[in-house]
Amino acid sequence: MNQSSSAGEKKAERTTIRQLPLGFYFDAGIRSFHIVARIKNVPGALYDLLGRLQANVDFVNSTSHSLGDGSAIWSGFGKSLLDDESEGRLKELIEWSPFVLECEVKGSDHGLLIDTFHSGLEVAPDRLGIIIPIAGAAQIFDRLAQTYGSAGKAILFQEGSALGKESGQYLKARLGRGDFDWKVEALLAIYRAYGWGSATLEVEDPNARFKVTVRDCFECSEMGKFRKGCDFLRGHLASAISTLSDKEFEGEETKCKLRGDSFCEFLLSRNEPKELNSTS
Repeated sequence: MNQSSSAGEKKAERTTIRQLPLGFYFDAGIRSFHIVARIKNVPGALYDLLGRLQANVDFVNSTSHSLGDGSAIWSGFGKSLLDDESEGRLKELIEWSPFVLECEVKGSDHGLLIDTFHSGLEVAPDRLGIIIPIAGAAQIFDRLAQTYGSAGKAILFQEGSALGKESGQYLKARLGRGDFDWKVEALLAIYRAYGWGSATLEVEDPNARFKVTVRDCFECSEMGKFRKGCDFLRGHLASAISTLSDKEFEGEETKCKLRGDSFCEFLLSRNEPKELNSTS
């Protein structure tokens, strides 16, 4: 076994760590706060803001993003470090910062806080997204297969292909001219970030044949009674890779948890153009 294969196996065996949801926080019986601040998008601004809060709030989940107008948004959920902490005192403390343009502070004594400042998600620049439980998605997929049989599976494949084409176009426009195998790696990294599954890549033939292993595929994480394969993901993989390469790829799922395997495995192969026989 070569060194790259060993590294791939170690990567695949890494313990999955789930990302906490950014839209809400719950910790029963804990005084907690949700803080949103619009700050100047300059070096040191976030450092100054967090430094002012370090003795008051223990943050357990936070995020920041630029607004493209010289400012940025930082928001975080945190547990109070002081028994008598208040929304007003935290807001006043934050507004003393010369980097803060405006802020919003909400507190909770019963442990539930919901981010009402933001509306929805942006999974990538100009790409809106939603959160739906994996169990819910699996039930929808299973119901399609139950109701329409093979036609339902074809619908899943076609919808996966349509979204895969869009994803491929999006990546292609942003990654520019680069190594194709690396672009496929980038696609699989996005799968992991989206929660679609921890995917690893084995290049069997550069630019022509790939093996993709998915250890925790979302499509079959909830076992279904009426499906025997991950048709949506198979369609997405084949279409996204075809779009990234400007070549036609076909996808085959050779292993699947829905068929009793411990993981899902996809073979992506480039279609070779058929040569016409010349006639004399």
